[in-house]
Amino acid sequence: MQDIFLTETAALADVVLPAAAWGEKTGTFTNADRTVHLSERAVEPPGQARSDLAIFLDFARRMDLRDRDANPLPPWTDERGAYAAWQRCSAERPCDYTGLSYDLLRDGGVQWPHPAGRGPGDDGRLYTNGVFFAHPDECESYGKDLVTGEPWGEQRYRSANPDGRAMIKTAPYLPSPEPPSPEYPLVLITGRTVYHFHTRTKTGRVPQLQSAAPDAWIELSPLDAEAAGIADNDLVEVSTARGALRARARLAGIRPGVVFIPFHYGYWDMPDAEGPEAARTRPANEPLFKTAAARVRRVGRPA
Repeated sequence: MQDIFLTETAALADVVLPAAAWGEKTGTFTNADRTVHLSERAVEPPGQARSDLAIFLDFARRMDLRDRDANPLPPWTDERGAYAAWQRCSAERPCDYTGLSYDLLRDGGVQWPHPAGRGPGDDGRLYTNGVFFAHPDECESYGKDLVTGEPWGEQRYRSANPDGRAMIKTAPYLPSPEPPSPEYPLVLITGRTVYHFHTRTKTGRVPQLQSAAPDAWIELSPLDAEAAGIADNDLVEVSTARGALRARARLAGIRPGVVFIPFHYGYWDMPDAEGPEAARTRPANEPLFKTAAARVRRVGRPA
């Protein structure tokens, strides 16, 4: 694998290749709203770190990958060549990038589709002609059942959408397979804090962000805290059928019956914590899409 830091996940890999971060490589990024941005290298990557593209190309050359004509595969050798190949792939497709040159993108983000010949200020708009790229003869997949995940076949899709219109699918509400019980009377949810991203491999190294949220906490309502004999900043243990976590209590305006824990905290920044027991002191996430039945108890007062 490749990473810019030796994370807890990377530590499990047999080989870790040092990668360049975003400011150390050139490429384009596309937002969820279809806006394409150009990011050009600002500084050289440190040490032996290389861009994703350089690693990919080196691997392809070492494997001696070739096309049907025995030419090196892929044929391009740099960022511009890779981007040009993608532009050719996107030509006359819904996500047409053929008019999105590096020169144009240097003036700011532009939305696709933006075919060649379109003016700089003519942002791409979809579906203005009522065509949704959803006709059974043209769509690339047929979707799936929203409850079971089972893929739709072509015949089912044709029956449901013969004219290729935009489709709005609904699914019935399904209660959690693990509702609260006398043994686990609360609902545990996990999520984010504004100061961190995922497992903090980057944000945890920013002093201002780390000092704002240095450790996990257990957020619960004053009503639930009173019932459990918990005060603000007490050391609290939250348990589910699969494990337990300890952190300081934070009384807040959360809904009674619900407990919240941020999932950002592992133990890469805890040098004295080693082994599987230490790994369970901070990380919080659950297999049932971030929810589980849980119980809380006080294990200590504020230091």
